[in-house]
Amino acid sequence: MQAEPWARRSKRNPMEQTVSPIIYRIRRIAAMLGRLQRLVVFGFEQLVLVRLLERHRPIAESLTAALLKTKHIDCHSPELFVADSSGQRDDWTHGFTAVNAALFLNLRNPDALSPWRHARPAPAFRAIYLWDSAFIAQVWKWWEPQVAWEVLNAVIDGRDGARLQHYVSEFQRSTFTQPPLIAWSLDRLGEIVEPARYADWIAQAYLPLQAYHRWLIAERRLSNGLYAWLHAYESGVENAPRFGDREERRLRDTRTIAAPDLSSYMVLQCEALATMALRLGKRNEAAAYQEEAHRLRDRINEFLWDEREGLYFDRDIATGAFIRSRAITSLLPLWAAAPDQRQAKRLVDHIVNPAAFNTLTPLPSVALDDPAFERDMWRGPVWINTAYAVIEGLRRYGFHAAASDLAFRLCDGVYRTYGHTGRFHEFYDPTAHTIAHLHRKRGNRWKAITLGKSPVTDFVGWTGLVNTLVVETLIGVHVTTRGPAIRPRFPARAEGLRFCLTLPMWKLEIDLHVLHGGVTRGEVRGAFARSFEAEFGATIPLTTTQHASTGAVA
Repeated sequence: MQAEPWARRSKRNPMEQTVSPIIYRIRRIAAMLGRLQRLVVFGFEQLVLVRLLERHRPIAESLTAALLKTKHIDCHSPELFVADSSGQRDDWTHGFTAVNAALFLNLRNPDALSPWRHARPAPAFRAIYLWDSAFIAQVWKWWEPQVAWEVLNAVIDGRDGARLQHYVSEFQRSTFTQPPLIAWSLDRLGEIVEPARYADWIAQAYLPLQAYHRWLIAERRLSNGLYAWLHAYESGVENAPRFGDREERRLRDTRTIAAPDLSSYMVLQCEALATMALRLGKRNEAAAYQEEAHRLRDRINEFLWDEREGLYFDRDIATGAFIRSRAITSLLPLWAAAPDQRQAKRLVDHIVNPAAFNTLTPLPSVALDDPAFERDMWRGPVWINTAYAVIEGLRRYGFHAAASDLAFRLCDGVYRTYGHTGRFHEFYDPTAHTIAHLHRKRGNRWKAITLGKSPVTDFVGWTGLVNTLVVETLIGVHVTTRGPAIRPRFPARAEGLRFCLTLPMWKLEIDLHVLHGGVTRGEVRGAFARSFEAEFGATIPLTTTQHASTGAVA
């Protein structure tokens, strides 16, 4: 990273400077005891719920139904069974169920924070967070789409004027926003729910989201048409090397820094608003959003692409200088379809390079070979939300083999780590299935007191996106104009495994074996039964109204 003047210092918590050492120690002990209590209670609840959700006995069925009713959920959670030649793969099977258990426990009924059901990322985070909610909805949509909608609407309902807030809390107030991904997430819900239901949702959400978009244009757009964060905390990746040091003692003044991540999120928001406008019959507005997205992609390529490195970087519009930090944010324009095919191929070269982003658990927040890499939050560990975004970008460009392999190993890393620790975590070690060597803003005493020195546990949260990757990227569940279908894409390393996915909301069970060359063979069971054998990426209809194509369904 280039040497830059540091125009803004992080605000250290006043408690560290103004209270006596005795009071400081008492507060620290109280905070630690509070974390310990949350850890024990949540862990017990999750252990019980995992056993119930796996439905091994009739009594579990009735208990689970009663428990789900406490949060007004009528549908049982999706289930996954994975086995190899020697038997059940407990890490995947139990891990998938445990994600759903934690997801349920982190769901809040309407309360003082929101009149809607809403999600907290983990027990330690007692607030409604903007971009967390956008990703959490993508986990809920395969279980209970209505909950996914309410999780998003809680963010919209909690807006401050036109601004969607960084977080909504009973005891604190944020003056920032966060990555603007609510419109993108809502658009994705529209891909799987009935048109009438989705039309009702966007009829409520479109105008507030449109107002938020205009607010971002007025408050965050730079003179060159790109976008800048007001503060590192708005980005969600606040202690990344691109912003400053790990403990946040010094944070860069970001107000003149054109950001590839925010600019890419704005493209996604334009695309989503265009889709909503079309569904609402607002063709002129849809065309305007599509044109805005096109112009913004052009500006991203013109100003943020570094031909020397083959990556996108932050750039100071005052000096023209790149901030060359090889971080996962350098890859996010792929998600927004900004690069041309040549540029996309250069990004993929970085993604599949074992010395950069192709690690054991893949897609670290900073490339392994970057000098600033360290196992501290956004300075190296793997975060599932941004890894998911890169995989989505690969799929968008047709790099399905790479996307499949990365998705499989990302899921494997999270499920294996769960098998070792019994917990889901905020972030993961890119080179080991353990969290023993990970740190959380090491040197920041206030963060150590309030959230601990290691990754926050029970984080589901966007860590639950591993379940979404299984459903969408590996098994390939999607909806066509003729009904539900699957498009299995498994990497070579999955050969010999059996995957059995149950989707109660569609009353379907998909049972498949991965054969050599990515071929899958199996059966779909529901109101009917159908066997199939399919090549890598072939589409298999899941309803009897669809015609079975030769070579795909038997």
